[in-house]
Amino acid sequence: MASPPDLARFTVVLLDMNGTVMFGGDRFGPGQDFAATYRALGGRRLAADAVQGTIAACYETMGAIYEDPARCDSFPRVSETLRELPTGRDLPEAELALLEHVIAAHELGRIPDEYARAITRLAAGHRLGLVANILSRKGPWLEEFARAGVLHRFATTVFSSDTSSIKPSRRLFDQAVTALAAPRSEVVFVGDSLRCDIGGAAAAGLATVWIDRTGHGRQAHDPQPSFVVRDLLDLVP
Repeated sequence: MASPPDLARFTVVLLDMNGTVMFGGDRFGPGQDFAATYRALGGRRLAADAVQGTIAACYETMGAIYEDPARCDSFPRVSETLRELPTGRDLPEAELALLEHVIAAHELGRIPDEYARAITRLAAGHRLGLVANILSRKGPWLEEFARAGVLHRFATTVFSSDTSSIKPSRRLFDQAVTALAAPRSEVVFVGDSLRCDIGGAAAAGLATVWIDRTGHGRQAHDPQPSFVVRDLLDLVP
């Protein structure tokens, strides 16, 4: 494993979100009760099996597109995907919006206290940016960063759902670097996905830190990170 970087050589640290500073999101497995979330949010019109099937189909559809490298700059919004499903085509806008809220509720994770402290320590010596892939609109994520007391630590936040791109598209990295007006030689990106984070940031000309949480290492065909750590916490004193 490569040695952790000396972050003092960088003026800007760009962070991934899920698996880097936020955890427990993307709860879309077979045991999830989407219908209960729908009811909790005030939904009454749709039967439980209709909610379960529609949410599962939406996530499966978007997941397949997410894994397609050819679609990283033509990624659909949740609302568009719901409308194209057989079970969503005839639903009124209010129901589609409610289903979108259900998806966001299951997608959203939480920033643990120790990671909020790490963000604060990183911000003491660097300008910070966030470059995050999410399916849903960014509002709940901004609220979670505010709840954790760290939203103001970021000089820029780039969420894929504001655009039609997803990492590894370099467009999202370019957007963050442009917003910060930083020389690329002074920017390092930290993330846990070799394909989405390391590959995309490297294509944008940035140094990279890969979070290899499992310790299994990379395969020969995987993107090569500049540095490797086991956890974001390894980068802060």
